[in-house]
Amino acid sequence: MSPERALQTPHDARETTTRPLIVQYLYVHSAEEQFDYPSSRSQGGPRQLAARYLECALVQAASLRLREVDCDLALVTNLTDRRAVGFRGGRLLSQIEALGVKLLFAEYLHRPDVEVAHFASSRYVFDAITVAAAQGSEETPIWLVDVDCVWVDAPKLFAARPQSPAIGCIHIGYPPDWVISGVTPKTVGELAVGLGASGTDLDWVGGELLCGTAADLRELVSICEELELELSAEGRTFETEEQLLSLAGALGRVQFEDLSAVAQRVWTGPRHGAPAPPNSASLGLLHLPSEKGLGFRRAARAITSGHGERLARDLEVPARALKRFNVQGAGWTRRLRDDGWLAKQRLKDGLLSRAK
Repeated sequence: MSPERALQTPHDARETTTRPLIVQYLYVHSAEEQFDYPSSRSQGGPRQLAARYLECALVQAASLRLREVDCDLALVTNLTDRRAVGFRGGRLLSQIEALGVKLLFAEYLHRPDVEVAHFASSRYVFDAITVAAAQGSEETPIWLVDVDCVWVDAPKLFAARPQSPAIGCIHIGYPPDWVISGVTPKTVGELAVGLGASGTDLDWVGGELLCGTAADLRELVSICEELELELSAEGRTFETEEQLLSLAGALGRVQFEDLSAVAQRVWTGPRHGAPAPPNSASLGLLHLPSEKGLGFRRAARAITSGHGERLARDLEVPARALKRFNVQGAGWTRRLRDDGWLAKQRLKDGLLSRAK
């Protein structure tokens, strides 16, 4: 199938017990909500923020469809009126649907009891799981993935999915005293001991990737809900999904298996200065939080302008995929070219906003 046909033809949505369901999820903020996300993504208001994330969702879906990966795709969102995301957001949604992505609705029922601005929608993943788990059989393999991820080798990920009842995830190697939304791995470990764990050491569970059967993921949500009730009885509140997941794992209530050999969170760009993982060329999934404004945006522009074959060509060769998304090969020449592209896009966006 040609790249153009893959981007125009909805994928066969037949339901089987073994066909993977890959689920992205996006909570769209209202104009009245207070929210804070890294860098400048949240400064343009909820419409611009939603558009950035929809660009990512489009690119991730295309990274699967262009490679003709045998899977079903879904996007869980709380959006009920497309006018809330503006013209560009609505156009992106239509193009996402054209790739055979099924839109599923879910309210944000698992938000923290206290008002949270920083990563305010991180716990929306629990609502996404609840809705996604109802789409197929109890044994349907489901992958919950942040929108800012690229699938380089999906079969490698599918082969690495742990056996039931385990949940696949990415363990993040934070130092014990690293502060994450008000807590540290050390304090979460100490809390786990107070709740019955044998030691303070724990594996920090990242929220960007969770996989398992529909039944096991549904059980994961139930366990986290019960754990939150216990914490609430002691006057404690966890703001993010990662905190709850890590505590559940430390207590042995959920069996997590690390998939870092095939999927990792990769920081890119001079702002972070982090080196690329030594095994980046062998990864099947890249989580690229720093590329929303550049790598994903540029790839989305290529798709929306009818040049999806460029992305398809780069995804065929891991080295090209890593270069496209600035994981490797980002020298001074590439950086200057990227800066020029960003300046051009900002000028174009500024002119369009004035015209309105």
